[in-house]
Amino acid sequence: MHIVFTDLDGTLLDHETYSLEPARPALAALKQRGIPLILASSKTEAEMRPIAADIGIDDPMIVENGAGVVNLPDGAAGEDGVYARLRAVLDDMPRDLRQNFAGFGDWSDEEVAQKTGMPLETARLARMRRFSEPGLWNGSEDERDAFRGILDQHGFQAVQGGRFFTLMPKTSKADAMRKVAALYREMSDEPLVTVALGDAPNDAAMLEAADIGIIIANPAHAALPETARERAGFIRRSEKPGPAGWNDMILQLLV
Repeated sequence: MHIVFTDLDGTLLDHETYSLEPARPALAALKQRGIPLILASSKTEAEMRPIAADIGIDDPMIVENGAGVVNLPDGAAGEDGVYARLRAVLDDMPRDLRQNFAGFGDWSDEEVAQKTGMPLETARLARMRRFSEPGLWNGSEDERDAFRGILDQHGFQAVQGGRFFTLMPKTSKADAMRKVAALYREMSDEPLVTVALGDAPNDAAMLEAADIGIIIANPAHAALPETARERAGFIRRSEKPGPAGWNDMILQLLV
């Protein structure tokens, strides 16, 4: 039994247009064979639900860059209340540290749209968070270290991305993939083969952890470096970018 985990932006979705149309044949082939498709993204559940509905799937989703897993199989319960606990940790921070961080929960929909370039409706969905808090840090390095230390004491971490300083549980897309795969293994007598597709550094651990990793070309940024697992044949690369490359690689896998 195969189970496919995929990043969205720049992988299944076109980097510029966010269209998945070129991947329709492969998506249909997965559905016809009953192969679960697990969306794995930095987006919130609210942002990802319309994409899943467009594809026509109701599989689990790895949301907020691996900070949470929703829609688990067999009625398994996902962890809840994470965002409220994270915001409580922020509220209890010493004022001289707390004032250096402002996150999506501190901003209005309009402010998030302005800071991200998102349309207003997308910004509204991006603020519907359950597991993590992206934001901006304005303090010194020493203050940031102290801020991170308090988060660490409460089981959270702060990850600096290209734009945002994101507060989240100590987990990743790769950890979430293992969690979902373990649940499917419990539900099936067949051997499980995990397949992961991604294009960016935040996908690298997931690609390395999968039985088969597929790097989707994305001319918008530097290619992921070659690793020992790629040299050993466990990781492949698409020639075409985005959903066209995704389509080719999935159809090749299913032959």
